[in-house]
Amino acid sequence: MSDDTKDYEVGYGKPPKATRFKKGRSGNPKGRPKGAKGVNASLKRELETKITVREGSHEIRISKAEAIAKRFTAGALKGDTKLLMALLKLDTDLFNASELDAQESVRTVEPDAVDYDILRDFFSSQLDGDGELENEEAEDDDS
Repeated sequence: MSDDTKDYEVGYGKPPKATRFKKGRSGNPKGRPKGAKGVNASLKRELETKITVREGSHEIRISKAEAIAKRFTAGALKGDTKLLMALLKLDTDLFNASELDAQESVRTVEPDAVDYDILRDFFSSQLDGDGELENEEAEDDDS
């Protein structure tokens, strides 16, 4: 053995220097394959693909997700109680969420009295009654 290995104890958490990762090299050089995605990504990608659907006398191209939604609502309208109950549950989930968002966006926050004071001071110091700069500021600009 060389002098390097005599100074260094090999054991748990201390691999031999020759087998350690080299500086500037990744420990996983191949990494995750580019096409390997999770189940959610695969499902989303599949639902976004377009298919041709016949509606009445003409054909249209829509996403698979839209086709599922059309089938879902058509079944509920025909009287399928399971689909109707599921649609009503989705409907309340969707519309309650959108109503809450709308209420939050409509709700305004009243400014505090301090805010009004700051704005009043700002505008009174910037402009006089005619909409022109006050004399002090105009003189400073001329100098």
